[in-house]
Amino acid sequence: MLQDKWALITGASRGIGRATAKEFALQGAHLLLVGRDFEALKTLQEEIKIPSNIFICDVSNEQEIKELFLKIRKITKVLDIVVNNAGILYSAPLLMSKREDIEKVFATNFYSVVHISQYASRMMLTKKQGSIINISSVMGINGASAHSIYSASKASLIALTKSLARELSPHIRVNAIAPGVVDTSLINGMSEEKKKVLKERTPLQRFAKESEVAKSILFFATDMSSFITGEVLRVDGGLCSIEI
Repeated sequence: MLQDKWALITGASRGIGRATAKEFALQGAHLLLVGRDFEALKTLQEEIKIPSNIFICDVSNEQEIKELFLKIRKITKVLDIVVNNAGILYSAPLLMSKREDIEKVFATNFYSVVHISQYASRMMLTKKQGSIINISSVMGINGASAHSIYSASKASLIALTKSLARELSPHIRVNAIAPGVVDTSLINGMSEEKKKVLKERTPLQRFAKESEVAKSILFFATDMSSFITGEVLRVDGGLCSIEI
């Protein structure tokens, strides 16, 4: 479904990004894999067993993003798909949140998407087609106690997605995925009691698998969603359908 398509995935070294890279590889995409862990990216590159390109980049740094796209342009002049997956989780009550932490969260979770979308959309317009997929969160929809800053950064992504869908139409589609709790390393620090409560509050009674989120991203990357833009797809097992 993605044969000969050029796809850029940030945060590709682990979690949802890694699962998405594997899913895209099965569909024949040319992969541009971005992360901060070279060894993890190298291992992924070997696992997917198709030619791919890896880049070390801290997406919270605008200059590094600029340098990233200079490197990408030496490999390809076109770009078909961007998955803005890189992000950090930040847990702290508002009254305990320091300015430097707030700025780091927004630089990684929001500003990086703005800058990457600027560079990527210019490349996509050379073919007058493209799909940008932003990874938000159900916290960006409903909010969450002690996650105000993180939730705000993900809510900003939703507003950006809806605005860019209008601004970049008709040639570039922009959509977002809002996962619930996903069984990744990000929840390793969560207590077993907290995990139990969250599963009980989720109608499907479990957490999402990385592969399930990846398949939702694949949907937005392909022509299966060719008439969908500005949409936010919840992949949360029904978590947002009840009060949390």
